[in-house]
Amino acid sequence: MLLEAETLPTWRYFWRLMRFRPRYYASDLIGITIRFTLMTVTGLILRAFFNGLAAGDGFTVSAWTAVGLQLLYAVLSVTSLVVAVMAFVNFTQHGMALLIRNLLQHILSLPGSMPLPLEEDGAPMSVGKAISTLRDDVHEMLHSIIIIDDTVALSVTAIVAFAIMLSINVAVTLGTFLPLLLIIVVAQRLGNLAREYRRKARRSTAEVTAMIADMFNATQAIKVGNAEERIINRFREVNANRREAMVRDRLLSQLVDALSNGTVDVGTGLVLLLAAQAMVADQFTVGDFALFAAYIWPATQMMRVAGTLLTRYKQVGVSTQRMEAMMRGQPVGAIVAHNRIYMHDSYPVPEQLEKEPHDHLQHFKARGLTYQFSPQTDDSDGHQPSSADGKGILDVDLDLPRGSFTVVTGRIGSGKTTLLKCLLGLLPLQKGAIYWNGQRVRQPTRFMRPPRVAYTGQVPRLFSETWRDNVLLGLSERRVALPRAIHLAVLEEDLGEMDAGMETLVGPRGVRLSGGQIQRTAAARMYVREAELLLFDDLSSALDVETERQLWERLFALDVRPTCLVISHRRPALRRADQILVMEGGRVTDRGALEDLLQHSVEMRALWQGDRDGGE
Repeated sequence: MLLEAETLPTWRYFWRLMRFRPRYYASDLIGITIRFTLMTVTGLILRAFFNGLAAGDGFTVSAWTAVGLQLLYAVLSVTSLVVAVMAFVNFTQHGMALLIRNLLQHILSLPGSMPLPLEEDGAPMSVGKAISTLRDDVHEMLHSIIIIDDTVALSVTAIVAFAIMLSINVAVTLGTFLPLLLIIVVAQRLGNLAREYRRKARRSTAEVTAMIADMFNATQAIKVGNAEERIINRFREVNANRREAMVRDRLLSQLVDALSNGTVDVGTGLVLLLAAQAMVADQFTVGDFALFAAYIWPATQMMRVAGTLLTRYKQVGVSTQRMEAMMRGQPVGAIVAHNRIYMHDSYPVPEQLEKEPHDHLQHFKARGLTYQFSPQTDDSDGHQPSSADGKGILDVDLDLPRGSFTVVTGRIGSGKTTLLKCLLGLLPLQKGAIYWNGQRVRQPTRFMRPPRVAYTGQVPRLFSETWRDNVLLGLSERRVALPRAIHLAVLEEDLGEMDAGMETLVGPRGVRLSGGQIQRTAAARMYVREAELLLFDDLSSALDVETERQLWERLFALDVRPTCLVISHRRPALRRADQILVMEGGRVTDRGALEDLLQHSVEMRALWQGDRDGGE
């Protein structure tokens, strides 16, 4: 269960969404109000027609006039309904796009180390549960707002209808108010219970979604562990819990609907019973009866919709709390902040290639970079955090002149990857500063990205799309040098051997490619962005010696070589380094040229001798 998040009153979320696309909301409200209000006109026409047949006095209309007016009513009703439906579709789709946009924008702006919302056990929210929030809770909120339109439209219609009915016969009219009181009382009492059932249903659905995602992502591990039967049994258990929660949630919703629809029937029976007695007493005409029969549906429908609105209003509180939990760190209500969405306009070209003058790197440096996964003490006590456990970096300095090739090396757990993640903003710095051309970088998460910086991770992430799409990631092929990137990544022969070439589907996480092809595809993705600073995290770990040699040769053959910071223990990279940083226990313990380090650094000699794959 998610930790409780601070929320605004539900009506404030509704109000901000209504103001996001006011013309669509107003069109839906006006269109549906006109459609329902026209029913009162139909009742008056029927009353005049039947009174004319029965007595021939008062305001009467002929049969053909009544037919013509009914046809006019049908045209106006259909027109207003079409306007309302079109506005409803646009309003809900724009609103859902805004909520999803705000949620994703916040998630993607977080450092890579920041988990999704924490649950009661302290674990981060699973991807499956996040998807459930993006799908179900967003839908719940927008479609609950639209019920307000129906309630307002039916209320206006009911007020007009009640006024006309009261002017005809007070006793018969009051019979329709009794169900209204009942539905309000029942809806209020069931509201809290409905909210709790909805929360449990959402939670159980998210658990099922999360487990499905986990099973797909861990298929190999399940097979190796011979755990198929246990996984299936656990999935059946989780799905049974979801079924029970969904049945209870649906049962309560259906109970409210049943009470509402039953109340409509009770109201209809009361009207018919009272009208019959009044007609016997000659206090009610056939035309009056026709008018009341026409007004029964909008009058009692208003009671049903009002009860539904009260129930949904309670349930939406669960959705707002889940969405605010995903927006942690942002002001309360940021989930409905107005931002541009692209429903009809063309999507903007991803940020790429248009470098400002200050983006061109002349010198990059970092001073005192510190990040500990488990800090021992608070800085306010005057103590320095320890890096003896090897779970972070401590007081790391970097100097990367333009065009330089710097290699960071060290044993597993020495802090190499942590250093790169701190530079990229994927981990938040606890101490230290980063400087680009002498200017301090205040927000590495936003600054250290293309076209300034490009990065290839230790375990590249590919998507189940074509090879071309995995490299471009939305960039226009016309605006980038894709053949150049393929050449630099040494992929010409590999693509030539693929049946569909660049249109080859690589499968989930690139399962149809070899480990070396995955790494070089990620390298092509990096090269195509033509960044000033390239960060490599053990790029050549899955490459053979010849491919790795070609990779570095082609990079060094460029007329203008980008600045490179490379994590590697392999000899081809170490030989080409302008400087090498040796890391131990999160610290840089030595730095310099390869020849000097091999002479005086025990750690460097051990790493050099230990490299068996990157030999001569």
